Amino acid sequence: MPLFPRLRHRSAHRLGDVLNRLRGGGGASATAVAPAGTAVQGQPPSQAKVGALGPASGHRAVLIACTILVLGIALSAATALLWRSNVRTHEKQSFQTSATAVTETVGTLLRRDTDFVATLNTVMTMQPNLSQSSFDRWYADLEGWQRQVGAVGTTVVAYVPPSELSAFLARRNADPRFRALVWDSVLPVAKGPRSHCLLSISESVAPLSRQVSQLVQEDWCQPTSVIGSTQAQLQRLATDSAQLLVFPVNGLGVRTTLFDSAYYKRGANISGLTERRGALRGWVISSFDMSALLKEAIGGHREFSAALYHSDPGRPAELLASEGSLASAATFKTSSVLPFEGIWRVSVSGIASTGGLSPNVQALLVFLGCALVTLLLTILVLVLGRSRARALGMVELKTGELRHQALHDALTGLPNRVLALDRAEQMLARARRQQLPVAALFVDVDGFKHVNDTFGHAAGDELLRMVAARLQGVVREGDTAARLGGDEFVVLVEGSTLDAGPELVAERLLEVLRQPYELDGAAGRRLALTVSIGVASGLRTSADELLRDADIAMYEAKGAGKDRYVLFRSDMQTLAQDRLTLEMDLSEALARDELFLLYQPTFDLRTERVIGVEALLRWRHPTRGVLEPEEFIPLAEDSGLIVPIGRWVLEQACAQAARWQERGLNLGVAVNVSGRQLDADELIDHVREALQSSGLDPGAVTLEVTETTLMADAAASAQRLRALKRLGVRIAIDDFGTGYSSLAYLRQFPADALKIDRSFVQSMTSSKQSTALVHTLVQLGRTLHLQTLAEGIEDEAQLKTLRRERCDQGQGFLFARPLDVEELEGFLELAGQSPAPLPAR
Repeated sequence: MPLFPRLRHRSAHRLGDVLNRLRGGGGASATAVAPAGTAVQGQPPSQAKVGALGPASGHRAVLIACTILVLGIALSAATALLWRSNVRTHEKQSFQTSATAVTETVGTLLRRDTDFVATLNTVMTMQPNLSQSSFDRWYADLEGWQRQVGAVGTTVVAYVPPSELSAFLARRNADPRFRALVWDSVLPVAKGPRSHCLLSISESVAPLSRQVSQLVQEDWCQPTSVIGSTQAQLQRLATDSAQLLVFPVNGLGVRTTLFDSAYYKRGANISGLTERRGALRGWVISSFDMSALLKEAIGGHREFSAALYHSDPGRPAELLASEGSLASAATFKTSSVLPFEGIWRVSVSGIASTGGLSPNVQALLVFLGCALVTLLLTILVLVLGRSRARALGMVELKTGELRHQALHDALTGLPNRVLALDRAEQMLARARRQQLPVAALFVDVDGFKHVNDTFGHAAGDELLRMVAARLQGVVREGDTAARLGGDEFVVLVEGSTLDAGPELVAERLLEVLRQPYELDGAAGRRLALTVSIGVASGLRTSADELLRDADIAMYEAKGAGKDRYVLFRSDMQTLAQDRLTLEMDLSEALARDELFLLYQPTFDLRTERVIGVEALLRWRHPTRGVLEPEEFIPLAEDSGLIVPIGRWVLEQACAQAARWQERGLNLGVAVNVSGRQLDADELIDHVREALQSSGLDPGAVTLEVTETTLMADAAASAQRLRALKRLGVRIAIDDFGTGYSSLAYLRQFPADALKIDRSFVQSMTSSKQSTALVHTLVQLGRTLHLQTLAEGIEDEAQLKTLRRERCDQGQGFLFARPLDVEELEGFLELAGQSPAPLPAR
């Protein structure tokens, strides 16, 4: 996979010369006859007929010419009808593609909304006695409400014990925020035999509008009201089903949609109906404007209209919202079901969009063109005769075949590098003349080599064909999707496609290409892959430069974690060259013995006693000095060098820990494991061999894996971690709190410890939100029976806070910096933990 793909102009021009000599033309490049959006075809059917003529002599030539004329007119009519049918089919396919995009966008936005309600429900379940200030801090840290489209507001309806009713009423009625929110109309509370239902407002959560708050107060806190009698059934359904309910509300001059989710007593058994009713503690209620969500999903499709329906368990479907005004005049309609949190149904309608002339006009023009060609061929037959026509037909046929083979990829059928370069040059020329926006998106499949190694090259070829098909399904007419070689593709876009910017095109490509693939070579399994995309937009002096910049940006996307796109910046070219040089040096670092380990002590925060060390990798570069891991580990990850380097680190760390144990110093050692190592089962063999060769007790080794690495393929990661646990080593989740793991997956990982990221620790003294987050992480670890270790402790205030939160262990510059072996043993001697002297030889 070269860093800068070389676009071979010389080969392209040679091929063009050959093709032009076959045609009898000049020296112009053959690639110039392939405009973007058109396929290079072989010999036209009419010319094939010319090649099949007999001798053009006398009456026979006239008879053949008349036959060609009649058949040509008939064929022209048939071609025109077929053209019209194809245009209409294309319109329908274009509508289906766009409608699918609208439906998928609706699904994505709805999942964001339901995920937010589920997260708030979890918080209320885990910490039911959370104070107002703590709740506000938690929500400020979340910073997720801004991502919700159509969000109106959120509130919590909670049960209040009878003993606390009077005090709660006094606080509620005295709160000016609450009175302003419900129009100064504080309704009395309906008394029940067990508890009382009241409306609780949080200052930090975006509050409900006044109208919606009034409805919620009447519906949930006054179940005897006219509206409440209906909503009481919904309350009961939400409580009994333990599911999120969705229902429209239309009253007091507002129309909105409420998401209602019951939350229960923490740790309670809610497997049965009676248990759920007994454990109920309240409801989380969020209000969303579904019309705004549909408008966002429709986006620039002005010719579309959409309607959104939802049905809760045991209830009929209800119309939540509709957007657009073309439903009555729609040419095409489609309906899709989204089965999560009840049943969602999205109905999309649209009118036909020909993009110009109507199908009938296009068919007429095709007929006239074909008829004109037929007439010219008839004249040609009369003049030249059979031999001349056959010669021309053979030349044209062979020329078309050569042109297509030279300009298209044999595996995928997409334009190849030569044709992609030519179309890019044409695109840039049009951009200079017409001031059109242009962009090149360089697409590289993440982990393609792993697919080849695991399932074979046949499966890899099948995957490339599927990727090509998806690219063709995404790009619009006039744009180009091409294969450059290997697992590298490029998408060239211009004009109206870039109205919303190349970022939108890149996001669409990411979304389509990350959908699972069904491979025959994978034994029926669904294979999930991602791509990295580099985007270069704007004018360039040449197509070579445009693709080179997109290629550089693609490598930046891979370095940033893959499964994303990166826009090209001018400083990336220098960085890319420097990256290539550094990667070449790194490939020889192990052989030159330039890598070495430092050890940073880990302390028991209660006794401040050293209980272990973390092995940290450094590189003594011959010209750049000692390099930190962040300067070369990403390169090792991308190139695959991290696997032999990681194996060397394991062997060195285990051997050193074994030497310490022989001298009576019982120190555990922690070693970082990269995502590339965790991707293969050979990591298990490497750990086993390091333990056997060193003789180290497996319980003294802790393998640290980042939260982000685990979630890249959570199921496979959990399986390999369980295999490592069977060896006897410990597992720690590093940088915990910075990723996006769910509690459901966290329970599946056989972890022994959570390492709290240094960014949270270092901001505790200046940020109450960070303190609250650290408190939550420590409590989570305690709940899951996991040890907690805080990284980056640098001052006494941080240490004091962590001790107060009852964090188990810590490390940082307050205690000790990373040390080599001699420095560490000297440090331990000062701390009264020195190892025994080395035995005499």
